[in-house]
Amino acid sequence: MSGLLLGLAWSRRHRTQDQIRVRAALHALLTVIAPSCSLWPSRYTKLVKQASVSPDNCIVLPLHMFIQDVLDGVVELRDPLKNLADLTHTGVKANGWNICIGIDPRSWVNTLGFYFTHKLDRVLAAFGWPTLRSVSAIQSKAVAKIPVLRSSCDPFRLLLWLSSDANVNLDCQPMSDFKEMKPGTRLTLEFTSLSPVVRGYGASHVLAILPFVLASRDPLGPLRHPRKLTRILEMLTDKRLGDVVVHSVKNVSTVYQKELARVYERISEDDEFRKMLLNAFGVQRWRHQKFQLALEATLLREGLIEKWVIEVSKQ
Repeated sequence: MSGLLLGLAWSRRHRTQDQIRVRAALHALLTVIAPSCSLWPSRYTKLVKQASVSPDNCIVLPLHMFIQDVLDGVVELRDPLKNLADLTHTGVKANGWNICIGIDPRSWVNTLGFYFTHKLDRVLAAFGWPTLRSVSAIQSKAVAKIPVLRSSCDPFRLLLWLSSDANVNLDCQPMSDFKEMKPGTRLTLEFTSLSPVVRGYGASHVLAILPFVLASRDPLGPLRHPRKLTRILEMLTDKRLGDVVVHSVKNVSTVYQKELARVYERISEDDEFRKMLLNAFGVQRWRHQKFQLALEATLLREGLIEKWVIEVSKQ
């Protein structure tokens, strides 16, 4: 009998200790993200329970689940510009716990799917054939019985200092369009590239390609693709374009990162401006754009992507 009582007492004490660790882990998680309603979704309590029995006190948030929940408004980051940098780097230290992002299989699949679709679309476009993305977009809209509304320009990006009539964003404009560049034209070409430190199919590659993957899933915004500086320069020296003069090539990553952070703060903190955007685009699109601005600013600051500006003219 005494052995049974001791066993019950030990079991109760063990459960109490587990509950204390679970509550401590949830409290640490609250320093980074918070549920939009009063209760945590069950998938987060499950993650925390798994972490509570781990000896390294590490809470790993699966990347795909975490981002989707932020975009859907299920959870919110306390300080996106700061938290995203910490989560994607070494993790956030809070109350003896380490909270970090884990690259899950779904994220790998999304990255590989985007990468190979982009490569195949370049081949199809070179032959003048319909690309996979254009066909899938038309089919998805036809099924939904709504018109194709994907814009060639993101209205939120027009808030950035680089945006003007003389600017061409190569992230979302086909490079073949420059065959129609008229003599006397002077343009500022801007584009985003993956940093040389990003290795193919590694964790850094999944993170760096994320802004373009998210853009591809937005049915209203423009499709975006990363470019390579060397390939852009090769294109500009192509004799079929005529006499194109390259006046300057600048890496503006630092300046652009600050500009993204400025726009993020404005659409987040300026009450009147935020209300105007919500009325014009709706809360879901506003939330998506806010996250993407913070994400891109983070990736620029961490050196995973780069922003380039090239000044050109045609004689």
